[in-house]
Amino acid sequence: MKIILTTLLIVVSLCSFAQHKRDTIYFDKAWAVTKQIDSAKYYRIIKEADNLYYVTDYFIESDSVQMTGAFKDYAQTIKEGEFLYYRKGGTISSKMIYKDGKENGQMSSFYDTGALYSTEEFINGLNNGDYIVYYENGKIKRKETFNNGVLKEKACYLENGKKTKYFPHSSPAEFKNGRAALMSYLAQHIKYPKEAQEMGIQGKVYIQFVVSDKGKIINVVLKKSVHPLLDEEAIRVVKSMPNWNPGSFEGKAVNSVFSLPITFSLSK
Repeated sequence: MKIILTTLLIVVSLCSFAQHKRDTIYFDKAWAVTKQIDSAKYYRIIKEADNLYYVTDYFIESDSVQMTGAFKDYAQTIKEGEFLYYRKGGTISSKMIYKDGKENGQMSSFYDTGALYSTEEFINGLNNGDYIVYYENGKIKRKETFNNGVLKEKACYLENGKKTKYFPHSSPAEFKNGRAALMSYLAQHIKYPKEAQEMGIQGKVYIQFVVSDKGKIINVVLKKSVHPLLDEEAIRVVKSMPNWNPGSFEGKAVNSVFSLPITFSLSK
C-alpha cells in the first residue's frame, strides 16, 4: 500500500507541474518564448473555458496587464473575439476584434492621453470601409477608404481642417531601386570564405540591422549563426551596404529594423 500511495503522489505532482508550465508562458523582449525567466520581459497566464484559451499578458517589470484576448487553438495562433492592448502605465493603446484568426469589425487605437488616434474597418482580414487617423484634438488627419483591401479614396488634412498633399501613413525602409537591386548587390559583394568552401560549410545566416532616419545602416547584429567564417562575412557585407531609402511614419523619416537572411551555398 505504501508503494502505491508514493506512486500516486509522484503522478499527481508531475501533473501539477505540467499544468503550471502550461498556464504560465514567458517571453523575451522580441516576444519569443523563453525559459530564461530572469531575462523575460513578459509573461502569459492561460485559462481554458468554453472551448477557448483565454490569455492575459503582463509586463514583468510592472506586473501590469499588456494584453487580454482569446484563442481558438491550443497553440494560441487563431485569435477569436476582442483583444485589448495596454501600455505600461495601464492606459489602453488599442483594441481589435477577430473571427477565426482574421480581423473583423472596427479596430481602434488611442493616444497616451486616451484620445482616439485611429479607427479602421475590416472584413475577413481585409480593409473594408474607412481608415481614419485623428489629431489629438479630434479633427481628422487622414481618411482612406478601402474595398476588399483595395484603396479607393485617400486624403490628408492639416490640423485646421484644410486638405493637404496626400502621403502614405507609413512606408518601410528600402534598398535603393528595390529588392532586386539588393539581391544583385549581395551577389556581387559577398566573398565566400575560401576556408569555409574547403570545409564544406554552408547555410543561411540571419542579420538584423537598423536603417536610420538618414538611411544609414547601424546596429548590425547577428541573429542566427551558421559558422564564424560565414557569420563574419555576412556582417561585413551588410555593414558595407550603401545608404537605403529610410522608412517613414506620418510623412516623417524614422528608424526601422530590418532582418536579412544571407545564404551561402556550395553548388554540387
